[in-house]
Amino acid sequence: MLDYIFFDAKLSNKFKDHLTKVDIKFKCEQDSAFGSVQGAIVSISDETSENLLEELQNLYDKLQSELEKLLEQNDEGLAMSAAGMEVKLKDDRLCTLRVAPDIVARILTVLEFDELQAFVDNIAKSVEKPDDEHFCHNKLGE
Repeated sequence: MLDYIFFDAKLSNKFKDHLTKVDIKFKCEQDSAFGSVQGAIVSISDETSENLLEELQNLYDKLQSELEKLLEQNDEGLAMSAAGMEVKLKDDRLCTLRVAPDIVARILTVLEFDELQAFVDNIAKSVEKPDDEHFCHNKLGE
């Protein structure tokens, strides 16, 4: 199953409406594991065609941008947007990492979100392909 996480019911409903329109079956559950922020997880089959997955990713990105705009208008924005980060694994699966909102909020006081995402991606790559060589021999950018 592929999971899409939403922290706004209206945006979640837009996504689910689109899934219904393109005849994709989905499951939806509320997840309280994000701390004080309740999230909705919308799951679809991982056997969905590549074209539809690309379309869904574009829609999800658009909805996440809408969420960012909503949160910028809201004092709780940083805490709500810090509940999870998505990482693409080397086998092209997407994995959502659950992150404590207060930790990410602190990190985002010194890093931009894209810098944090690059850092998380680097950690995921290092976990998937450990490098036991001496640190001085590691090459950056691999």
